Amino acid sequence: MIPVAPFSPLFLGLLTLSMLAGAALALFWLLVLTHPGVGGWRRRHRRGTALLSVVLAVLFVPYVAWQVLGWWSLAEGVREQAALRVTLQAPARVAGIDMPAGSELVLKEQDRLESFERAAFPAPVTVYGFQASAVRRFLDRGEQGRHYVPRRLRMTLAGDQTWEGWRCAGGEPLTADLAPGGTPRWVDGCVLAAGNRLAGAGLPAGSALRASKGTVYTNGRRDPDRWVVDLPEAEAVPLAGARLRGRIHLDGEHRPVRALGALAEPFTLGALSYPAGTRVRVRFAAGQPESWWFSPVQDGETRRRDGPPVPPGQAVHQDRQGRVVEITDNQSAGFFQALPVR
Repeated sequence: MIPVAPFSPLFLGLLTLSMLAGAALALFWLLVLTHPGVGGWRRRHRRGTALLSVVLAVLFVPYVAWQVLGWWSLAEGVREQAALRVTLQAPARVAGIDMPAGSELVLKEQDRLESFERAAFPAPVTVYGFQASAVRRFLDRGEQGRHYVPRRLRMTLAGDQTWEGWRCAGGEPLTADLAPGGTPRWVDGCVLAAGNRLAGAGLPAGSALRASKGTVYTNGRRDPDRWVVDLPEAEAVPLAGARLRGRIHLDGEHRPVRALGALAEPFTLGALSYPAGTRVRVRFAAGQPESWWFSPVQDGETRRRDGPPVPPGQAVHQDRQGRVVEITDNQSAGFFQALPVR
């Protein structure tokens, strides 16, 4: 089958000709009414004038019809969109959610409430154990297209709420993958409110929390991380004696498994002192630091009491006691490698 463009050059050419014919007809009669010479020519050539006007009017019909069709399609689209927006006049249970009167729904299919994609509630509604002010569902077509299957849900929390020992911020989204029956199969994460703690210190509000099934590396090794916390860009937390910015992986007991980011303040470990901005990776065992990797920054000086400074472009590996295990180039240390496959 040969593909055909929706609007061929021939069609566009005819439409342009039709538009020009309408413009010519309007200009002709404007001159007839305003210019005495043209008006006199028309009176002398009434039959030719009438024939010219009819020809131009006939040529102008396709453009008029195209415009009418466009406006009709636009109006029809507006009516269809309005029909997909529904406000509940009475409480109703829709797709397993008890919604109060006044709830505003946006449907995927007209007259089918269970096909709603978005819902906003006038008062907090319980959605899978959370209090939500709004919900958005991402739907797939079910068997033979007869119904819709929600595959993912994004709800806006109504006030701060606790989830798996974390305090999630109200007014922020919480996302979840859904099972075929519509119940949560895997809750992804939320934005943290104030009051969460890490290793005895407070976590900044606005940190992004994400659930994890354990980071899987290309060699098959899996880390025991259950949670991943991304700190806000300008925020840092005290961890293992250093103040770190970046990402922290935690186990099921909220203990750090590893962290990667940069030093927010100068830090000394063993005989080496690193300036703020030094890139760092630290791995933990039972919540205690086990090994460190540092990558000195270009414009900062890394001092070493027992030897020459470490130049930029080199990475330092130190153990938990601060002893230098090795010094190698950044690429070999993994600072320029891609993040592990999740």
